[in-house]
Amino acid sequence: MAITIASPKPQTDKMAALSDLVQAGTSALNDGDLRLALDKFEEVVRAFPDRPEGHNNLGALYSSIGDFDKAEECFNNVVEILPDNPNILYNRGVVRSRLEKFDAAREDFNAVLAITPHDADTMNNLGVASFMQGRMDEARTIFNRTMALKPDYVNAFMNRVDVECATDNLAVAVELCEDFLSRHNSLEVRRKHLELLSDGCRKALADASTAAERILNTDAENDEVREELGRIVQAKAAWSGAATCTI
Repeated sequence: MAITIASPKPQTDKMAALSDLVQAGTSALNDGDLRLALDKFEEVVRAFPDRPEGHNNLGALYSSIGDFDKAEECFNNVVEILPDNPNILYNRGVVRSRLEKFDAAREDFNAVLAITPHDADTMNNLGVASFMQGRMDEARTIFNRTMALKPDYVNAFMNRVDVECATDNLAVAVELCEDFLSRHNSLEVRRKHLELLSDGCRKALADASTAAERILNTDAENDEVREELGRIVQAKAAWSGAATCTI
């Protein structure tokens, strides 16, 4: 779910004027004229300070250009007008995450889920906020709940895999990918699966090399282990060479 632009429904002359301004700003934004769009949405806020559309659209624009401090301020204004609107709370949660205000972002996302408990996008973002705070068990649980709502949600699944990678559970991450790919076709997940397997091979070769060297440190005449170490070294060299080849 992305931050959204709101449009009022014209009912009176005043509302029609508001609608015209919002439409002008939206058209300018669609045309790539950010300066004109900013001017129009600021004009909406000045002319109709008690209406949520101007604050929301201005916040969405600020967010799109990366000015998340101003975007948060705009969404704060909207929340004062529409305190229980899940879209606005979601918008604010997104920019708070961008500002690394993860506690506040989680409050917004939880508020959205209290209203719309089956919103997979919001749940995924809640999991990301928890992940960024290092709350791995919580993030894992949230991503599992997200996948239960939307089993083919690749973004949430990749986040779930990242939890296992961050907690050094490479084998679990591989199993997750294999299980997902048994039910869904995703090039992104296939690439991640290959990356994890490759990482596992490199780690296995490094561990095997270390194990062989330790044996030889105490049993230098062990020809069988020395030959095994030679094969490991060759495999590591071949792997390194393959990693640097280009087509």
